[in-house]
Order: sequence, then structure tokens, then C-alpha cells
Amino acid sequence: MRQFFVFLCLSILTLAATAEGDVAQLHLHLSGAQSLNAKFIQQVSDIDGQLLQESKGTIALKRPNKIRWESTEPFHYLLVSNGKTVWRYDADLEQLNTEPFDANLAQTPAMIIGMSIEQLAAQYDVDVKKNGNSREFILSPKVPGSFTEMVLMFTWGKLTAMRLTDTLEQTTKIEFVNPKYNNRFSDRDFEFNEAEAKKS
Repeated sequence: MRQFFVFLCLSILTLAATAEGDVAQLHLHLSGAQSLNAKFIQQVSDIDGQLLQESKGTIALKRPNKIRWESTEPFHYLLVSNGKTVWRYDADLEQLNTEPFDANLAQTPAMIIGMSIEQLAAQYDVDVKKNGNSREFILSPKVPGSFTEMVLMFTWGKLTAMRLTDTLEQTTKIEFVNPKYNNRFSDRDFEFNEAEAKKS
């Protein structure tokens, strides 16, 4: 019995170390990109794989907590945050909403790139699948939210796509087209400018 108990404890410790290792690997992959600039294609599919919606646009991210997500097709929608304030602008309705940056936005998929290893470990269970030069990190939220699973896909250490499954079992895939990493951004890139938004 004592030998079995020791074996059980060692097994649990091994599993815990492996889990911590997966979180550390994910953080290493994410922290290698202090910024990301890319076009994106976002597709939403139902449980049967039928395409429900497709949108295109551009995304700019900078660690920590700075984002500019601009959908240009089929509608124009802009989300900008400088890490303190969040601006949401619907160009078709010419409607602007402003709110303080909070933890809820920090947990959205696009902001994962800016998380610390402590935040990742606290909020997600992480598993990794390896296939040659590709890695898929599967994140399961520890607290139920808008999605049940998120997969981050890397090729040669670079983030190329994200896939989410929500509570309705719909799947959202975001593919980054011609991504560029570690570009320089000015603070103005993450501030809302209504005149520039209307021109877009």
C-alpha cells in the first residue's frame, strides 16, 4: 500500500510538472513576439461545420494589453485599446462606445499574446500537441466563460492562427495573413481617432 501511495504521489507530481511545462512553452512562444501586425480572416462555423459568417480586416497587438482590431469586410467595426481605455466604433452606425480596460477584455483571445506566465497558469489548463515544426496549444478556461476551448497554432515558433469553440459548439477560426512580428508602433496607433476611423 505504501509503495502504491508513493507511486501515486510521483505520478501526480509528474503530471503537474508536465502541465507547468506546457504553460511555460506557450508563454515562451508568445513572449517571443512583443508585437504582431497582420491581416486576418475570421470564419464562424456551426456544429456541423457549415460556414455562418466570414469577416476580414487587420489586427495590431503590442504587449502588454494594446490592441487595434479593425474589421473591414463585410462591415466596418473598430476596437482599440491602449491598456487603459477601450474604444468600440461601429462605422456604419457612427456609434462610439468608450469604457475602462478591465480583466474581461484581457481574457479575450486577441489579448492572450500579452499574458504573463502567471496569468496563463491561473486562468487556463494548457496542453500542447507537436507535429514537426508546428505546435498546437490547447487552452481550457478554468472558469467557464464565452468559450470552452481555444487552440493557438504556431509554425516555426510564430503564431499563425487561433481556433475557438464556444458554449453553443460554434467554431471561430482566425487566420493571420502575412503576419509581421516585433514591428515598432507609436502610442497613437492604439488611441481612437474619429477622423481617421471615418476615412477607413
